[in-house]
Amino acid sequence: MNVEALRDQIPALRNAVYLNAGGIGPSPKAVTDTLIRLALEVSENGPDGMAFSREEFTHARATREKIARFLGAAAEEITLVRSTAEGFDMVGHGLRWRAGDEVIFGGGDHPAARAIWAILARRHGIRPVRLELPDDSPESILEDVHGLITPRTRLISISHVTSENGLRVPARELAELAHQHGAKLILDGCQAVGQFPIDVREIGCDFYAAGAYKWLLGPFGTGFLWVRRDLLPEIEPSWVGAGGAVRFDPETATWESLPSGEKFEFGARYWPTIPAMAAAIDFVTAVGLDAIAVRSHELVTRMCERLEGRAGVVEFAPRCEALRTGMVGAAVRGMDGKELAERLRARGIHLRANHGPDGITGVRLCLAFFVTEDEVDRTAEAIAEIAAGR
Repeated sequence: MNVEALRDQIPALRNAVYLNAGGIGPSPKAVTDTLIRLALEVSENGPDGMAFSREEFTHARATREKIARFLGAAAEEITLVRSTAEGFDMVGHGLRWRAGDEVIFGGGDHPAARAIWAILARRHGIRPVRLELPDDSPESILEDVHGLITPRTRLISISHVTSENGLRVPARELAELAHQHGAKLILDGCQAVGQFPIDVREIGCDFYAAGAYKWLLGPFGTGFLWVRRDLLPEIEPSWVGAGGAVRFDPETATWESLPSGEKFEFGARYWPTIPAMAAAIDFVTAVGLDAIAVRSHELVTRMCERLEGRAGVVEFAPRCEALRTGMVGAAVRGMDGKELAERLRARGIHLRANHGPDGITGVRLCLAFFVTEDEVDRTAEAIAEIAAGR
């Protein structure tokens, strides 16, 4: 991997040490150029291509096909969404619930993947059951999930990769466990897509939702939902408008959905973001997801080694290396994470505060493939200096 050549294609990297790909990833020039080109086309030729959703402008069909290949899925299973939250809401509101149905959810999940269960508990009387993820082994996670499953468990909802310290759950085994008990599995892939190869068929999950604007480096407000083909008829559209239906008639309560994932797409959207998302997928795919996974693991190992033994510094990557991805949590004892983040930002290191074990707060270090070894070393040294009061 030629890291310097790749960095040249991501302009934001010239101006900062960028360690927040898990928040919003910096877009490659190919992504921004696509947005600009289509915005200029609208400005100079009028918005007809956008207004009439013409494929030669929107590239919606081509982008669904590209996402499907990226996930090992079929294009008709793909829905274009704006975020993970929108995908989770589509599934959550689309399922038919009974009072007392249980959903096991990850206590450390991002609010985008947790909020829906609070609303459904109020609206339909479902029972959300919190899972605290251990980080010592995949087997411990499976044991804890198994201990929470009851005959009333309908769904397991979990982050494929957690947003605080990058813990990667044993997704395939979770899918098998869910299905053994008559439940389904939905994964939040926002921190996973762009970090390593993903094949939803191989995983065996039922639903997969992700924003494309983090490690995948797409435009903000883009993403996708995958619903397994045989489950599409079970999920009722809850937000509707023009599109999404073969036909409908309010007077006769008729609604005939499209048979594909397009049935969940509703309302106006800024179409230039869709081919720009496709450009991001092309960029990351060209880098190589296997190579990305290897490099991030090397950078995480380096960061953990550089932070180890530093006075006043707490490092909280998952203890089990098999559960690690491209993320490390770090804290300075006695210092709030927001203050640490601000001090690092003042040194040109861009990241965000996060939560660690035992109530501590720190910062999240996202070590994407474009981060250099020198940036890892500089960041570790900066954290050590702050801990030492310098």
